[in-house]
Parts: sequence; structure tokens; C-alpha cells
Amino acid sequence: MSSDNNSGYDILDMSGDGMSTEKAKDSKKTLKRLIAALKPQKWHLIIAFIFAVGGVMLNLRAPLIFADAINEIFSGIAPALMGLGPIDIDFTALGGFVLILVGIYAFSAILTYVQERIMASVAQRLVLSLRERIGAKLAKVPLKFFDTNKKGEILSRVTNDLERVNDVMQSAIMRLFTSAITIVGALILMFRINWILTLIAIGAIIVGLIITAIVSMKSAGYFAARQKSLGVFNTHIEEYFSGQVEIKAFTLEKEARKKTEAAATQLYKDDKKAQFIMFAIMPIIRLFNQTGYVAIAGLGASFVINGRISIGQIMSFFQYVQMSQEPLTEASFVLNSLQAALASAERVFEVMDEEEEVNPEKAANAIEKPHGNISFEHVQFGYGDDLLMKDVTFEVQPGQKVAIVGPTGAGKTTLVNLLMRFYEIKGGSIKVDGVDITKFDRHYLRSLFGMVLQDSWMFDGTVAENIAYGRHRASHSEIVEAAKIARADYFIRTLPNGYDSVMNDENTTLSQGEQQLICIARAILANPPMLLLDEATSSVDTRTEVHIQKAMDNLMKGRTSFIIAHRLSTIKNADIILVMNHGDIVESGSHEELLAKGGMYSEIYQSQFAS
Repeated sequence: MSSDNNSGYDILDMSGDGMSTEKAKDSKKTLKRLIAALKPQKWHLIIAFIFAVGGVMLNLRAPLIFADAINEIFSGIAPALMGLGPIDIDFTALGGFVLILVGIYAFSAILTYVQERIMASVAQRLVLSLRERIGAKLAKVPLKFFDTNKKGEILSRVTNDLERVNDVMQSAIMRLFTSAITIVGALILMFRINWILTLIAIGAIIVGLIITAIVSMKSAGYFAARQKSLGVFNTHIEEYFSGQVEIKAFTLEKEARKKTEAAATQLYKDDKKAQFIMFAIMPIIRLFNQTGYVAIAGLGASFVINGRISIGQIMSFFQYVQMSQEPLTEASFVLNSLQAALASAERVFEVMDEEEEVNPEKAANAIEKPHGNISFEHVQFGYGDDLLMKDVTFEVQPGQKVAIVGPTGAGKTTLVNLLMRFYEIKGGSIKVDGVDITKFDRHYLRSLFGMVLQDSWMFDGTVAENIAYGRHRASHSEIVEAAKIARADYFIRTLPNGYDSVMNDENTTLSQGEQQLICIARAILANPPMLLLDEATSSVDTRTEVHIQKAMDNLMKGRTSFIIAHRLSTIKNADIILVMNHGDIVESGSHEELLAKGGMYSEIYQSQFAS
């Protein structure tokens, strides 16, 4: 984060990726964490597994009934085929077999339906819990996390990655489970029919398993690369649309389009690799399965002719071969999908593992009546290893108005961020009314300050709701009064629905200056004991600034206030002016005192007002 500018990011350079990963670092650990997240729903899972086992057992039973039906038909037509008598099929017995098969398939379908409903609910609850956890996490991470990671990448993790986990977990676990039971059950029943034919089938299955294992190991990297490319692409798209004014103003449409197209092309390449390895493996496995199937058919026919097995048994054996091979083919697909889900889940868990803002174990008692005495004592700070602030020391008495001036990058906004504990200092101390701010609960500390930033921020809601953002229980009359003090009431009433007009940060008919007035009204309504104004009037015209300044003067009476401003005309009446350069305070004093010194403040002032 720039020390003085929160204005954003480079709309064209998006090659960095603070959280990206080229491959899943620890699939086993991620799987364990997913299983742990499923523990609260263990009884739902157990019920689903019971229903799944019931459905598989019924499906495994069906070929045996089918074999009996085939044998019944064959025994009825065999005398006629051999010229020993007429066709004599017991249709009563055959009808019984048909009814049993219909009942088995119907009941199996019901069990499968219930199991899938339960698993859909389990998957949705899992993703809901992960969303709630990641939402709570994002509320606890320090501001540094949002400064060092791109919006598109964060959005990709909390949307696309969680959706992939949902899609795969909804079916993958149960499909793997039922596939394993089906394969084992089918092999056992195949051995009971003929062990020689079973060994041929097992040979084909083993080849399929080897191919599946190789593909699963290779696919993890492809899916992780695809998710990384998706995050970069989302960043490009988000910044491309939000930066249209700057792109058109600097005639960078061609360059921006090239970078967006490059991100889309990279996503296409990575996605093609991932999808190819997911789908191409299925025909290969089927080739080996069909080869084994042909061998079984030839040998099985000779066994039937020799009377070693019945025609019904060979027919049921073919069904069991298909039942054992199809789940294997499906398992390869599911395992690849599971790898993609694990890669996505790992990216989600990386956010959850981010360092949080930690409150002291025993937070200091709330100040009964905050006075606003603030002191910086030998404060040191740096965004990296190098210190930006080496020794910042000053004290502000209650009710004083403190102006902070200096060139861009001098550390003005950083000073305010340290006071709010958006960042942690590396040395010294900051105190409010004699209490070190590290002793306070962060929420309480920040509640002591009202903050108006250089960039206005509006959320999707009515004008009244935006003004009441920091004080939700405010009455309509209080909202209107705050708007009047901020000189915003007159233009709000010109909106189609007045204070009930819906607006947001991206789509509103209000100008930047009018949005800033609403943000100022928000701070006025919150009525905090201390104020932090970071270029609060930079987006309004000079005439409006005069009105706002008068309103702010009334608001700041009796309150300790910090004002960051480039226009020195707005801070001439400040009690203390701190002049910053390269992170440190180089001058301090009143307007007249600093002009008399003839130092940096005087140079800045003369540069703005020289004729």
C-alpha cells in the first residue's frame, strides 16, 4: 500500500499473484481438512452411505435373478432346439423373476435418489460453512492482506474455488465409495461363477488401475495451474471493466485488450490440458476393458459348450464384468475431478490460514470519556525490511486540530493507518489518553475515530442507508440533519426518490464530489470522539469546499482531529501542522510559525500561492 495513496492498482500489469500456487502442496492434508469440515454432518453421511450400500447390494443381486430367468427360458426351449419336444416355458416362474427384477431396480432407484439428495445437502452445507468461515476470516485479516493480493484472485478463491469444491464433493465421495463396493462385490460374485474368467477380468482392471493412478498423479498440477490462470483472468476482467475511464483517457484500449486476451489464452491452454487429461483417459481405459471383454466372451462360450457353466451364468458374468469395469472408468474421472477440488480447497484453506489481527488477551477497559490525547513515542515502521519511519515523536492535546502535510509518499496516510492499527509498528508506542493502543480491542479503538477517506465508498443501498452506515439505528431526522451539515441535503432531495434512492459505488448518477459529501455526512452522523480526514475535500470544487470546511469546523470543535490535505488553504487554522518527508516529521508548528522558519512548509505554501 502506498503511504499516501489508496487509489488502487496498475490496470495493465497483473503478472503478480500473491497467493497463487503451481501445484497442490499437500493433497493429503487438504483432504483431511475437508473430512474434518464434514464431521458435523457425520450422521447424514452415515445414512447416505447406508442407502448407497443398499442400492449397490440390490444392483449386485439383480444379475443372479437375471441368470435364473435366462436359465428358466433356456430350459423351456432346449427340448425344442434338440428336437425332443415342444417349447415348455414356465411363464409363472418367469413372471416372478421379472417382478423381482422390477422391484430390485425400483427400490435401488429410490435408495439412490435419497442418497443423492442427502449428499447434495451435505455438499451445500459444507460449502456454506466454508463460506461463513472464509467470510469471518476476511473480516479478521489485516489490511496488508488486501494490499498484497489482487481483488480478482481473492474473488476467485471465495467463488470459483468454493463452487468447484461443491460440485465435486456433492458426488465424488459417494461415487468413489459405491464404485469400490461395486467392484469388490462384483469380483466376489464373479469368482463364484468361474475363477479363470475372473482372473482375465482382473488383469484388465489392474491395467486400468495403473493408468488411473498415473493420470491422478499427473493431473494435480494441471488443475492447480488452471485455477491459478482463472484467478489471474478474473483479476484482468475485474480491473479491465473498473478501469475503463483510465484506459480510455490514456488511449490504452489496445494494450489492455492484449493483456486481457493473453490471460484468456493462458486460461484456455491450462484448461485444455486439464480437461484433456480428465476426458482422454476414459477411452484408453475402455480399450483395455473391451479387450478383456472379448477374451472373456471367447473363453466363456467354450465353457458353456463344454457344460462347465450355464448360459445364464455367462450372461450374468458379463453383467458383473461391466459392473466392475464401468465404476473403474468412472473412478478415474472422479479421481481427476477430486484432484481439481483438492487444488481449489487448498487455495481456500490458504486464505483461512492467513495471519489474523490479534486482540490482546486482556484488553484495556474502555475509556469512560475519551479526551483525545494522542502521543507517538519514537515510532518506527516499514512495509518491508527497510524502515519508512525511523523515529516519529509528537503529542496532540485533547481537542486540537492536527494537519499533516508533505509530498506524495511522505507517509501521511501511513501515520493515520498506524493510529487505527491497520498496520503494526516495529518500534516505539502510540497512546490514546495515556493507554498504549496495543492494549485496546481493535474494534473499540477504531470506534473512537471517524474516518473520511480520499476515495468515497458507497455500498448497494439507499442514500439514507449509506449515510447511516456507521450508526444503523439513527432516525431519519438525524440522517437528514447530518446531510444538511455536510451540505448534501439539497442535491439528495433532487434525486428521483430522495433519501430512498438506491445507489452503489459502481453505478450512481452522483458525481464524485457529491458522493464525498455523503461520506462526510456519514462521519458527522457517527459523531465519534476523534476524526481522521484523509483528503476529505479533494473531490469537491472550491466553493463547495468552503461550505464543507465550515461544517467540518463545527464538527471538529472539542474533538481531536487529524487532517491530511494537499491544499494548504484548508489547514491554515490548524493548531499543529506536521510536515512529513520520507516517513519522518521534519517540521511542526502553527501556520505562522512554519512560514517564519522558511523551511519545507514555507516552500510548499509559496509554490501553491505564488503569483
